[in-house]
Amino acid sequence: MEKTIAITDLFTAEPNKKGKHDSKLHRSYFRIAGITVCLEHDDLSLSNSTFKEELNVFKVDSPGEDNITLRHHFKMPDLKGVDLGKEFYRRPPWAISLKRDIFCYKGILPEQDDSELHRLAFFNADHSRGVIYSPPGSKDHILNSGWQSLSLFPTDQIWLAPLLADRSAVLLHSAAAAINGQGFIFVGHSDAGKSTTMELLKKAQLKKQPKAEILCDDRNIIRRWPDGWYVHGTWSHGDVADVSSTYAPLKGILFLEQAPVNEIASLTDRKQIWRRLLATLIKPMVTAKWWEKEIDTLEQIVNQAPCYIMRFDKTGAIISELERLTK
Repeated sequence: MEKTIAITDLFTAEPNKKGKHDSKLHRSYFRIAGITVCLEHDDLSLSNSTFKEELNVFKVDSPGEDNITLRHHFKMPDLKGVDLGKEFYRRPPWAISLKRDIFCYKGILPEQDDSELHRLAFFNADHSRGVIYSPPGSKDHILNSGWQSLSLFPTDQIWLAPLLADRSAVLLHSAAAAINGQGFIFVGHSDAGKSTTMELLKKAQLKKQPKAEILCDDRNIIRRWPDGWYVHGTWSHGDVADVSSTYAPLKGILFLEQAPVNEIASLTDRKQIWRRLLATLIKPMVTAKWWEKEIDTLEQIVNQAPCYIMRFDKTGAIISELERLTK
Protein backbone atom coordinates (compact mmCIF):
# COMPACT_ATOMS: atom_id res chain seq x y z
CA MET A 1 0.00 0.00 0.00
CA GLU A 2 2.77 2.43 0.86
CA LYS A 3 4.52 1.81 -2.43
CA THR A 4 1.31 2.47 -4.39
CA ILE A 5 0.80 5.73 -2.53
CA ALA A 6 4.40 6.70 -3.21
CA ILE A 7 4.13 6.43 -6.99
CA THR A 8 0.76 8.16 -6.86
CA ASP A 9 2.28 11.00 -4.87
CA LEU A 10 5.01 11.41 -7.47
CA PHE A 11 2.43 11.54 -10.23
CA THR A 12 0.03 13.97 -8.51
CA ALA A 13 2.66 16.23 -6.93
CA GLU A 14 1.92 19.92 -7.27
CA PRO A 15 4.74 22.22 -8.45
CA ASN A 16 4.55 24.14 -5.17
CA LYS A 17 3.05 23.70 -1.72
CA LYS A 18 0.29 26.25 -2.31
CA GLY A 19 -1.19 24.23 -5.16
CA LYS A 20 -1.77 24.57 -8.86
CA HIS A 21 -3.74 27.82 -8.55
CA ASP A 22 -0.86 29.67 -6.94
CA SER A 23 0.06 32.85 -8.83
CA LYS A 24 3.67 31.68 -9.15
CA LEU A 25 2.70 28.78 -11.40
CA HIS A 26 3.84 29.53 -14.95
CA ARG A 27 1.86 28.16 -17.90
CA SER A 28 2.44 28.17 -21.66
CA TYR A 29 0.12 26.70 -24.28
CA PHE A 30 0.87 24.96 -27.58
CA ARG A 31 -1.57 23.45 -30.09
CA ILE A 32 -0.77 20.55 -32.38
CA ALA A 33 -3.28 18.55 -34.46
CA GLY A 34 -6.13 20.07 -32.44
CA ILE A 35 -4.58 19.10 -29.09
CA THR A 36 -3.64 21.92 -26.71
CA VAL A 37 -0.63 21.19 -24.52
CA CYS A 38 -0.38 23.15 -21.27
CA LEU A 39 3.23 23.30 -20.07
CA GLU A 40 3.48 24.07 -16.35
CA HIS A 41 6.32 24.81 -13.92
CA ASP A 42 6.78 26.90 -10.79
CA ASP A 43 10.40 28.02 -11.20
CA LEU A 44 10.35 31.80 -11.41
CA SER A 45 13.84 31.89 -12.88
CA LEU A 46 12.37 30.22 -15.99
CA SER A 47 9.27 32.43 -16.25
CA ASN A 48 10.83 34.41 -19.10
CA SER A 49 12.64 31.50 -20.73
CA THR A 50 12.40 31.12 -24.49
CA PHE A 51 11.33 28.32 -26.77
CA LYS A 52 12.88 27.06 -29.98
CA GLU A 53 11.54 28.92 -32.98
CA GLU A 54 9.74 25.83 -34.26
CA LEU A 55 7.92 25.46 -30.92
CA ASN A 56 6.85 29.11 -30.97
CA VAL A 57 5.04 28.47 -34.25
CA PHE A 58 2.60 26.24 -32.31
CA LYS A 59 2.21 28.54 -29.31
CA VAL A 60 -1.31 29.79 -28.46
CA ASP A 61 -2.73 32.07 -25.80
CA SER A 62 -5.15 29.80 -23.96
CA PRO A 63 -6.57 26.28 -23.60
CA GLY A 64 -8.70 24.78 -26.34
CA GLU A 65 -11.37 22.10 -26.56
CA ASP A 66 -8.97 19.17 -26.16
CA ASN A 67 -6.33 19.80 -23.47
CA ILE A 68 -3.46 17.90 -21.89
CA THR A 69 -0.91 18.94 -19.26
CA LEU A 70 2.86 18.51 -18.95
CA ARG A 71 4.00 19.54 -15.47
CA HIS A 72 7.72 20.07 -14.82
CA HIS A 73 9.74 19.70 -11.61
CA PHE A 74 13.42 20.59 -11.65
CA LYS A 75 14.59 18.11 -9.07
CA MET A 76 14.95 14.34 -9.04
CA PRO A 77 12.67 12.53 -6.55
CA ASP A 78 13.77 10.06 -3.92
CA LEU A 79 12.73 6.66 -5.27
CA LYS A 80 13.77 4.66 -2.22
CA GLY A 81 11.13 2.02 -1.59
CA VAL A 82 8.99 3.12 -4.54
CA ASP A 83 7.53 0.40 -6.74
CA LEU A 84 7.57 1.75 -10.29
CA GLY A 85 5.82 -1.31 -11.69
CA LYS A 86 6.80 -3.97 -14.15
CA GLU A 87 9.29 -2.88 -16.79
CA PHE A 88 8.13 -3.83 -20.28
CA TYR A 89 10.41 -1.71 -22.47
CA ARG A 90 14.14 -0.94 -22.29
CA ARG A 91 15.94 0.73 -25.11
CA PRO A 92 18.08 3.83 -24.52
CA PRO A 93 17.15 6.53 -23.87
CA TRP A 94 14.15 4.98 -22.08
CA ALA A 95 13.16 2.21 -19.72
CA ILE A 96 9.37 2.12 -19.36
CA SER A 97 7.31 0.43 -16.67
CA LEU A 98 3.63 0.33 -15.74
CA LYS A 99 2.02 0.46 -12.30
CA ARG A 100 -1.77 0.72 -11.90
CA ASP A 101 -2.36 2.65 -15.13
CA ILE A 102 0.60 4.97 -14.53
CA PHE A 103 3.41 4.78 -17.08
CA CYS A 104 6.88 5.50 -15.73
CA TYR A 105 9.58 6.66 -18.16
CA LYS A 106 13.12 6.42 -16.81
CA GLY A 107 15.79 8.26 -18.77
CA ILE A 108 18.80 5.97 -19.31
CA LEU A 109 22.02 6.09 -21.30
CA PRO A 110 23.43 3.38 -23.61
CA GLU A 111 26.39 2.76 -21.29
CA GLN A 112 25.60 -0.35 -19.24
CA ASP A 113 27.62 0.82 -16.24
CA ASP A 114 25.71 4.12 -16.02
CA SER A 115 23.15 3.64 -13.24
CA GLU A 116 22.30 7.32 -12.80
CA LEU A 117 18.71 8.36 -13.44
CA HIS A 118 18.84 11.23 -15.96
CA ARG A 119 15.13 12.05 -16.18
CA LEU A 120 11.90 10.62 -14.80
CA ALA A 121 8.36 11.06 -16.10
CA PHE A 122 4.94 9.71 -15.21
CA PHE A 123 1.93 9.63 -17.53
CA ASN A 124 -1.62 8.49 -16.95
CA ALA A 125 -3.12 5.74 -19.10
CA ASP A 126 -4.19 8.00 -21.99
CA HIS A 127 -1.13 10.31 -21.70
CA SER A 128 -3.34 13.35 -21.16
CA ARG A 129 -1.32 14.26 -18.06
CA GLY A 130 2.43 14.00 -17.62
CA VAL A 131 4.60 14.87 -14.62
CA ILE A 132 8.27 15.23 -15.54
CA TYR A 133 11.23 15.35 -13.15
CA SER A 134 14.52 16.74 -14.49
CA PRO A 135 17.91 17.37 -12.83
CA PRO A 136 18.40 20.93 -11.52
CA GLY A 137 21.07 21.46 -14.17
CA SER A 138 18.36 21.33 -16.84
CA LYS A 139 17.37 24.87 -15.85
CA ASP A 140 20.76 26.20 -16.93
CA HIS A 141 20.38 24.56 -20.32
CA ILE A 142 16.92 26.09 -20.77
CA LEU A 143 18.16 29.54 -19.76
CA ASN A 144 21.08 29.31 -22.18
CA SER A 145 19.41 27.57 -25.13
CA GLY A 146 15.67 27.71 -24.51
CA TRP A 147 13.20 24.84 -24.37
CA GLN A 148 14.32 22.26 -26.93
CA SER A 149 11.12 20.23 -26.54
CA LEU A 150 7.99 20.58 -24.43
CA SER A 151 8.82 17.49 -22.38
CA LEU A 152 12.60 18.04 -22.32
CA PHE A 153 12.81 14.57 -23.89
CA PRO A 154 15.08 14.16 -26.93
CA THR A 155 11.83 14.16 -28.93
CA ASP A 156 8.21 14.87 -28.03
CA GLN A 157 6.91 12.05 -30.20
CA ILE A 158 7.15 9.53 -27.34
CA TRP A 159 4.14 11.11 -25.57
CA LEU A 160 2.45 12.50 -28.68
CA ALA A 161 2.03 9.14 -30.42
CA PRO A 162 -0.20 7.64 -27.67
CA LEU A 163 -2.39 10.76 -27.70
CA LEU A 164 -2.87 10.49 -31.46
CA ALA A 165 -3.89 6.84 -31.27
CA ASP A 166 -6.92 7.83 -29.18
CA ARG A 167 -7.90 10.48 -31.73
CA SER A 168 -7.95 8.48 -34.99
CA ALA A 169 -4.60 9.90 -35.99
CA VAL A 170 -1.16 8.64 -36.96
CA LEU A 171 2.29 10.20 -36.78
CA LEU A 172 4.27 9.46 -39.94
CA HIS A 173 7.92 9.82 -40.93
CA SER A 174 7.16 12.10 -43.84
CA ALA A 175 7.25 15.56 -45.33
CA ALA A 176 4.06 17.54 -45.80
CA ALA A 177 2.84 20.75 -47.38
CA ALA A 178 -0.37 22.64 -48.01
CA ILE A 179 -0.52 23.45 -51.73
CA ASN A 180 -3.31 25.77 -52.84
CA GLY A 181 -5.03 24.90 -49.56
CA GLN A 182 -4.81 21.13 -50.11
CA GLY A 183 -2.77 18.81 -47.87
CA PHE A 184 -0.12 16.49 -49.31
CA ILE A 185 2.00 13.90 -47.50
CA PHE A 186 5.31 12.85 -49.09
CA VAL A 187 6.78 9.55 -47.90
CA GLY A 188 9.84 7.54 -48.73
CA HIS A 189 13.08 6.19 -47.29
CA SER A 190 15.75 8.50 -45.87
CA ASP A 191 17.22 9.50 -49.25
CA ALA A 192 14.01 9.42 -51.28
CA GLY A 193 13.77 13.20 -51.51
CA LYS A 194 11.42 14.48 -48.80
CA SER A 195 13.61 17.46 -47.92
CA THR A 196 14.41 18.01 -51.60
CA THR A 197 10.69 18.24 -52.36
CA MET A 198 10.26 20.82 -49.59
CA GLU A 199 13.15 22.89 -50.98
CA LEU A 200 11.58 22.80 -54.45
CA LEU A 201 8.30 24.00 -52.98
CA LYS A 202 10.10 26.81 -51.17
CA LYS A 203 11.62 27.98 -54.45
CA ALA A 204 8.24 27.77 -56.15
CA GLN A 205 6.67 29.78 -53.34
CA LEU A 206 8.99 32.68 -54.12
CA LYS A 207 7.13 32.93 -57.40
CA LYS A 208 3.81 32.28 -55.64
CA GLN A 209 2.97 29.64 -58.20
CA PRO A 210 1.48 27.57 -56.68
CA LYS A 211 0.69 28.88 -53.19
CA ALA A 212 2.54 26.45 -50.93
CA GLU A 213 3.21 26.23 -47.21
CA ILE A 214 5.59 23.68 -45.73
CA LEU A 215 4.14 21.89 -42.70
CA CYS A 216 7.23 19.84 -41.78
CA ASP A 217 9.88 17.86 -43.62
CA ASP A 218 10.24 14.94 -41.18
CA ARG A 219 7.23 14.21 -38.92
CA ASN A 220 3.59 14.86 -39.80
CA ILE A 221 0.15 13.81 -38.64
CA ILE A 222 -2.87 12.52 -40.53
CA ARG A 223 -6.00 12.84 -38.41
CA ARG A 224 -9.63 12.03 -39.12
CA TRP A 225 -12.09 14.80 -38.30
CA PRO A 226 -15.88 14.71 -38.74
CA ASP A 227 -15.56 16.17 -42.24
CA GLY A 228 -12.68 13.97 -43.37
CA TRP A 229 -8.92 13.42 -43.17
CA TYR A 230 -6.58 16.32 -42.50
CA VAL A 231 -2.80 16.80 -42.58
CA HIS A 232 -1.17 18.52 -39.59
CA GLY A 233 2.44 19.58 -39.29
CA THR A 234 4.67 19.14 -36.22
CA TRP A 235 7.70 20.94 -34.79
CA SER A 236 9.93 17.87 -35.29
CA HIS A 237 11.66 18.94 -38.50
CA GLY A 238 14.72 17.59 -40.28
CA ASP A 239 17.01 19.46 -42.69
CA VAL A 240 14.38 22.07 -43.59
CA ALA A 241 13.63 24.25 -40.56
CA ASP A 242 10.28 25.51 -41.87
CA VAL A 243 7.31 24.22 -39.87
CA SER A 244 3.68 25.30 -39.65
CA SER A 245 0.70 24.74 -37.37
CA THR A 246 -1.52 25.04 -40.44
CA TYR A 247 -3.71 22.06 -41.30
CA ALA A 248 -5.28 21.17 -44.62
CA PRO A 249 -7.65 18.52 -46.00
CA LEU A 250 -5.73 15.48 -47.20
CA LYS A 251 -5.60 15.56 -50.99
CA GLY A 252 -3.03 12.85 -51.56
CA ILE A 253 -0.23 10.65 -50.25
CA LEU A 254 2.76 10.59 -52.58
CA PHE A 255 5.45 7.90 -52.48
CA LEU A 256 8.69 9.41 -53.69
CA GLU A 257 11.08 8.05 -56.29
CA GLN A 258 13.91 10.18 -57.65
CA ALA A 259 14.14 9.67 -61.39
CA PRO A 260 15.14 11.48 -64.61
CA VAL A 261 11.46 12.18 -65.30
CA ASN A 262 8.76 14.26 -63.60
CA GLU A 263 5.43 12.49 -63.31
CA ILE A 264 2.75 11.55 -60.82
CA ALA A 265 0.91 8.26 -61.32
CA SER A 266 -2.02 6.85 -59.36
CA LEU A 267 -1.25 3.95 -57.04
CA THR A 268 -4.17 1.59 -56.43
CA ASP A 269 -2.39 -1.50 -55.10
CA ARG A 270 -3.63 -1.39 -51.50
CA LYS A 271 -1.19 -4.04 -50.33
CA GLN A 272 1.71 -1.97 -51.61
CA ILE A 273 0.27 1.20 -50.08
CA TRP A 274 -0.21 -0.59 -46.76
CA ARG A 275 3.36 -1.90 -46.76
CA ARG A 276 4.85 1.48 -47.61
CA LEU A 277 2.78 3.45 -45.09
CA LEU A 278 3.34 0.96 -42.28
CA ALA A 279 7.09 1.44 -42.70
CA THR A 280 6.66 5.18 -42.03
CA LEU A 281 4.51 4.85 -38.88
CA ILE A 282 6.28 6.27 -35.81
CA LYS A 283 6.26 3.62 -33.08
CA PRO A 284 7.94 5.07 -29.95
CA MET A 285 6.21 2.77 -27.47
CA VAL A 286 4.12 -0.14 -28.71
CA THR A 287 1.39 -1.61 -26.53
CA ALA A 288 -1.34 -3.96 -27.70
CA LYS A 289 -4.05 -1.30 -27.33
CA TRP A 290 -1.98 1.37 -29.09
CA TRP A 291 -1.12 -0.98 -31.94
CA GLU A 292 -4.75 -2.02 -32.42
CA LYS A 293 -5.91 1.61 -32.65
CA GLU A 294 -3.13 2.70 -34.99
CA ILE A 295 -3.54 -0.27 -37.30
CA ASP A 296 -7.27 0.45 -37.56
CA THR A 297 -6.63 4.12 -38.39
CA LEU A 298 -3.89 3.28 -40.88
CA GLU A 299 -6.14 0.74 -42.59
CA GLN A 300 -8.84 3.38 -43.06
CA ILE A 301 -6.29 5.78 -44.56
CA VAL A 302 -5.07 3.10 -46.95
CA ASN A 303 -8.63 2.41 -48.12
CA GLN A 304 -9.79 6.01 -48.37
CA ALA A 305 -6.89 8.32 -49.21
CA PRO A 306 -5.79 8.97 -52.82
CA CYS A 307 -2.25 7.63 -53.27
CA TYR A 308 0.35 8.24 -55.97
CA ILE A 309 3.87 7.47 -57.09
CA MET A 310 5.81 10.70 -57.59
CA ARG A 311 8.89 10.42 -59.79
CA PHE A 312 10.95 13.58 -60.03
CA ASP A 313 14.32 15.20 -60.52
CA LYS A 314 15.74 18.38 -58.98
CA THR A 315 14.75 20.77 -61.75
CA GLY A 316 11.48 21.72 -60.09
CA ALA A 317 9.38 20.58 -63.02
CA ILE A 318 7.40 18.33 -60.67
CA ILE A 319 5.79 21.38 -59.05
CA SER A 320 3.43 21.92 -61.98
CA GLU A 321 2.37 18.27 -61.69
CA LEU A 322 1.61 18.77 -58.01
CA GLU A 323 -0.41 21.87 -58.79
CA ARG A 324 -2.56 19.87 -61.19
CA LEU A 325 -3.54 17.56 -58.34
CA THR A 326 -5.02 20.47 -56.42
CA LYS A 327 -7.58 21.24 -59.14
